[in-house]
Amino acid sequence: FKKEAALAKLYSSTVAVDNAREATQIHGGYGFMNEYPVARMWRDSKILEIGEGTSEVQRMLIAREMGLSA
Repeated sequence: FKKEAALAKLYSSTVAVDNAREATQIHGGYGFMNEYPVARMWRDSKILEIGEGTSEVQRMLIAREMGLSA
């Protein structure tokens, strides 16, 4: 189940970052102020990309499981 777990992690972190980026755009300058939840959501979503095994590592693991890398 390595590939499925990596796919789930990659997809969820990508969607979280995309949504947080859009929310930050909608809120404008307030999206960067720590008093607003949007700033926390942005930080939390970015740590998913970095902390849970970077998205690049997840992509490499998926490729290896599919037999696409050497």
